[in-house]
Amino acid sequence: MRVLRAAQHWLCRSLAVRWVLYVTFAAGFGIAVLLGVAYHEMEYQVEAQGATVNVLARRKTAERIDADIELVEYRLAMMNQTLERSLMGVTLLRSAMAAVRHSNDVMIAADIGSRLVKAGFSGAIVLDQRLNIIGADRTGAELVAANEALRMHPLFQDLTRFMDCASPAANAAFRYVGPFDASYAAILLAPLQDRYGTVMAAPVFDDFGEPIALIVGYRALQWHEPSLVEFAGITKSKIALLLDNRAISVTSSDIDQVQFGQPGPEGLLAVPELKASARCRPSFRGLSICTIQSNAEIDRLSADIMAIGREQFAKTRNTLSILGLVSLGLIIVLLIVLIRRLTRPLLEITQSVDLVARGEWRVEVKHTGRLDEIGRIARAVSAMQVSLAERDRMRQEMVRIDAINQRRLVLDNAVARFEDGMAVVMKNIADTVHTLGESNEVLDKAARQADQQVEKIRNTSVVTASRATVVSHTSLGLSQTIRAIAERIRNTGAVVTQSEEHARAAEIKLGEVSMVAGEVEDAIAALQGFVADLGHLSLKAALEAVAAGEAGQSFSPMAQSVSALAIKAGDVTDIISRELTRLGTVANGAFDEIGEIKGVLGNALRETREISVAVEEQDAATREIAEGLANSAGALTELAEAVDYLRANMASAHEVSAEFVLKARRIAEDAKSIDGSVRKFVRDVVA
Repeated sequence: MRVLRAAQHWLCRSLAVRWVLYVTFAAGFGIAVLLGVAYHEMEYQVEAQGATVNVLARRKTAERIDADIELVEYRLAMMNQTLERSLMGVTLLRSAMAAVRHSNDVMIAADIGSRLVKAGFSGAIVLDQRLNIIGADRTGAELVAANEALRMHPLFQDLTRFMDCASPAANAAFRYVGPFDASYAAILLAPLQDRYGTVMAAPVFDDFGEPIALIVGYRALQWHEPSLVEFAGITKSKIALLLDNRAISVTSSDIDQVQFGQPGPEGLLAVPELKASARCRPSFRGLSICTIQSNAEIDRLSADIMAIGREQFAKTRNTLSILGLVSLGLIIVLLIVLIRRLTRPLLEITQSVDLVARGEWRVEVKHTGRLDEIGRIARAVSAMQVSLAERDRMRQEMVRIDAINQRRLVLDNAVARFEDGMAVVMKNIADTVHTLGESNEVLDKAARQADQQVEKIRNTSVVTASRATVVSHTSLGLSQTIRAIAERIRNTGAVVTQSEEHARAAEIKLGEVSMVAGEVEDAIAALQGFVADLGHLSLKAALEAVAAGEAGQSFSPMAQSVSALAIKAGDVTDIISRELTRLGTVANGAFDEIGEIKGVLGNALRETREISVAVEEQDAATREIAEGLANSAGALTELAEAVDYLRANMASAHEVSAEFVLKARRIAEDAKSIDGSVRKFVRDVVA
């Protein structure tokens, strides 16, 4: 609601905006109506073009169906031509000539009939020179009945004439294309009634060029003819062969009982149950070829062209909409320009009137030279400006006279105020001079105290510097002592490493001692065994010697065994002696290594004592450094106290200086006040 009121108020304030809106609404409505009529007409044209496109698509479909019918007819003709060449090839075979000469129906069926069936024929019969049937594609057929039926059929006369005219030079075949009735079924020995096909006949010549037989082959169209089914698959169509409006061959099972509607203007027959269109055309004798095409192709073509038309319509509609918007924008721009040219003079005159009403008498009123209504308004405003200027001049003269009277009173008041102000200023100056004296004394005292604190700081700094020098020398000595300790520690490490190597060598020697002791222990155990055996054998030998002495016999073999054991015991004793000698040598080496370890450990002990002395010296230097740092810390503490005291004095001096500056500012302000009072007094006097 507020928005509507604000918009209404804004429209009421601007005549130009109202003109622009009214004309824009009118022009926009006219352009919208024009575009609506154009869109409706274009839509109608697109629909009409769609209907025309549908007709053209149906015509194109009819042309395509005609082309398919011609191709179907060409395929059937090529099939008959292929069958004719196959038949002519069979008549030239020597085996066929031999089968005919002997009139052997088995040979005829096996040689001629099977070859023709393999070539694509449905069956065949063979006639002799007098046109008597002598064989067929199978044995056991009723040849007599077939012969009688042939002689009663008009085909007999045709074959007779063909046989009379046959010659090897002509090399032609008889051909009949048409429907088969019951008589053909009787002649050809096959159930061919109510079917359609081709009958071909070719003569068989002997070596002298005389016709000796006539081979008749027939080909009946199948219900689903393979060549037509293949063609229908290639062209995506459906084909039906009609005989007396009856289907005799179809390419799809859904058109077995197809019913065609009335033809349209383009010659297409409607097939409602298949949602398709068809076209039939007579071909061979009594045969009509019908090709059926789905309406999806027509609908697709129509939809594609309609899509193109609607796309073009959308583009045109967008273009017209853009042009309409651009036209409306141009109209708005032109309206704004024209209305600005109309309202600008009025706005300038209104501004002049406003300035005149505010007392600006010298403002220039524009457009007074125009002859239209704007010019008359400008001249009236100019006349009003002159009259108001004259009245204002008279009013200013009265005001000037009154101001002279008022100025005298103001001058008297100004002199009184000047005297009062000078008294106040003089008092302030006296107070300021007194304050400046006190501030000067405080600053002098603060300067003396600051000088004393600076001298104290200087002395403290000198003491601190000397103590720092002592600490520096002590630190240098401490550093040298630390380096000496490090060198001693490295030497001690080398000594420890050397002692470790000697200890490892002693460990190896002691291992060898242990090994030799073990071997000696084994040898002693063996020697004890030998001694026990020797005692046992000696006892036996003594007993045997006593027995032998008593018997008066010589020395027994047991004495030899005792002698051998004694020799072995001697060998073991030698081994033990050698091992003990080796054990003494290894023990001497281990003793030497242990002596080396003792010497190395003595060196390490001496190095450790030197390190202890160096550490004690370092401890003394450290205590000296600590005492120097403690003295420096005390001196620095005194220095910090002196600096704090100096800072307090400087803060007091700063406060005094600030107070001094404040007093100076007050003096400056009083001087400015005196200067302003004097200047004001002078202006009042001058006025």
